Amino acid sequence: TSSIADAQSRLESGDRRSSEASLVNNDDVNETATAAADADRRRRISAQRHSQSETALETLKEALNTGQIAEDNAQCEATTTTEPVEEEDEYEDEQHDHFDETHISTMYLGHADYSVPASATAETFRRSEQVRRGDVARPRNRSEVPGSGGGERMSALDYFPRQNSINSVMMHTQRNRSMPSIRADSRLYGMRTFASTQFAAQKRGFLRRKVPLEEMVSYTSEALARPLMNLPRELMRDAARSFRVIQRYMGNVDDAVTPEEKFSDVLWLCNAGIRALLLRDEVFCQLAKQVTGNPSPGAAERGWTLLGVLLYAFRPTQLLLPHLDAFVDAAPVPTLRLRRFLRLQLGRVKRAGGRIAEMSASELQLVMAVPSQPLVFGGQLDEIVGCTDLVNCHTGLPRVLEQLTTLIVSLGGDRTEGLFRVPGDSDAVALTRLRIEAGQTDFSHVHDPNVPASLLKEWLRDLAEPLVPESLYEQCVSAPDDPATALGVMSLMPESSMHVLKFLMRFLAGLLLPDVQERTKMGASNLALVFGPSLLRNPASDLKNAFASSSGEQAFVMTLLASFAS
Repeated sequence: TSSIADAQSRLESGDRRSSEASLVNNDDVNETATAAADADRRRRISAQRHSQSETALETLKEALNTGQIAEDNAQCEATTTTEPVEEEDEYEDEQHDHFDETHISTMYLGHADYSVPASATAETFRRSEQVRRGDVARPRNRSEVPGSGGGERMSALDYFPRQNSINSVMMHTQRNRSMPSIRADSRLYGMRTFASTQFAAQKRGFLRRKVPLEEMVSYTSEALARPLMNLPRELMRDAARSFRVIQRYMGNVDDAVTPEEKFSDVLWLCNAGIRALLLRDEVFCQLAKQVTGNPSPGAAERGWTLLGVLLYAFRPTQLLLPHLDAFVDAAPVPTLRLRRFLRLQLGRVKRAGGRIAEMSASELQLVMAVPSQPLVFGGQLDEIVGCTDLVNCHTGLPRVLEQLTTLIVSLGGDRTEGLFRVPGDSDAVALTRLRIEAGQTDFSHVHDPNVPASLLKEWLRDLAEPLVPESLYEQCVSAPDDPATALGVMSLMPESSMHVLKFLMRFLAGLLLPDVQERTKMGASNLALVFGPSLLRNPASDLKNAFASSSGEQAFVMTLLASFAS
């Protein structure tokens, strides 16, 4: 009887264990099915976002390749929505507390060139959008970043690869001006587009209603309650002060401001931007806001002038630069001269960047005198020759051309190795150019012939129209080795351009004397390589065509030099 009872007990115990094992197995199956469903859903969402990112990148590349530039950003403004700002609503209270290296890295992409595969670019774009919206945590190790290896802790800029394929084309100005000029397409860029993704969400009133995007980017007579962008707390007071300075300078406030106070305000604003990297985009955005829809034409013109003055002091970040570029192109700038001045300043900061040392009061006086002067750099040659202040009435040549060539010779440029190839000191070049633009002729501070040599190349490169008209470009590169063709092209040029080109060729031919070449190490091919892109600009927008024609440009300039040297 006891044996039968023991057997029954063992059977019952086995049944219980079997039942429990069955329940555990069922739970495992359910959990596995749920995990598989979640993983499948995540894969579908990831694939959809990846496809959207790829489509956006392809559209961007296509717009670049076609070279289509829209002067009017009405379409961009019509299609811009405030949805990206709405997405950040729930994070508004944390935005300023969590201003960290992730946000810095989205604003500052740097200047180095990196080649990134399209798939990695799209994946990085998708991940960065998730981080910005708060869907995923910011990666802390390189292993979490698409396309990177290793597990060490990463720096802020490591997460956002610098894209040579897209960003460097859009955000950098080519030094070779014979290359097609690619400006920011106003359909893809503009202050409204920038504001929709980079401005901090703002609320007002007892019910804390969200401020519309259109209002955030338009003129206001009120003080700025909080910065337009996400800034660390230590810069919020400076951001509020900068907006007050802009309002006082433009004259949109009732305060009685003396010229001395305005000058002091602008000097503070210039040096505040030089000192605080994160404040620069905020200042440019505030200025763009105050010139948009400003009811006073005079105040708007002063705002545009202040924008050009600030570009002497510091440059916008790589993220804002194409948007500001498109904004200036499409905005109703009051005068053509002021528009050219702004375009010239934007081109200069793209090429040379901003300054490091703080600006002195004497330098700011020069800077603020420039907008009222006729354009020396970046003007039309006919306009320069037609201005009595800018031309030598005895020779008919631009004064700046004679000043720079005379300075090169007097400083011993014909005995300097690498003349025109070695750049001059950037600070000395900037100060000398500033003096020329302000109408001053004192160059006692210049001791290096490479400084005027660099400025001579800049003057030729910055002319509104190339010295050799674009209509004659094909004739120049089709038979570049034929002296008769080269001299025939010169005879077809406008009189002012031909006069300047002859003077320049005679000056360069003097540097090709055997004893001079021995010291400068600059032969005809070297000089042609340096001056070809400045004298000739390829009118085609195709990069492949531009590269193919560069050798023809060099050969044409060599032929001209040989003709004048003989």
